[in-house]
Amino acid sequence: MNKLIFSLILVLVIFPSQTHSENKMEELPPCSAILEPTKNAPKNARGIALIYNIERKFNDERTSLSVLALHLPKPLSFGDYDGYEVLAYIPNEISWTFPLSPVTNYRETTWAGKLDEVSPEMRPTRIKVRTINTTTKKTGPIVLEKILKPC
Repeated sequence: MNKLIFSLILVLVIFPSQTHSENKMEELPPCSAILEPTKNAPKNARGIALIYNIERKFNDERTSLSVLALHLPKPLSFGDYDGYEVLAYIPNEISWTFPLSPVTNYRETTWAGKLDEVSPEMRPTRIKVRTINTTTKKTGPIVLEKILKPC
């Protein structure tokens, strides 16, 4: 009996078991980027984009894209607009849009939003924040943007 246990331990030490990962895709590293103001935005306006792979229920893998925008003027200052939205895309291939929601603290409004529906093997290469009229869906000037380098 002792020989059997010793043999089993020896086999497990010499031939370690292979770990089976449910994640079959190559994991892309998290990526962040500072969104810079365009000529349409105040010089203090900035944003941050965070892009990383997530696992959802039922082994569903996606890429999450979150954007936080600071020191933006009220959308109405650009015309008949009442909000901001993110346009993220890979030129000549695919694009995604999602709204930014206002969060007001101490009379300052921060705009934030996220999208968890990007295919896990895709990463946007360009991100823009622009004004939008949420009723008519008419988009306006771009206020923040960034061309991403692969990370």
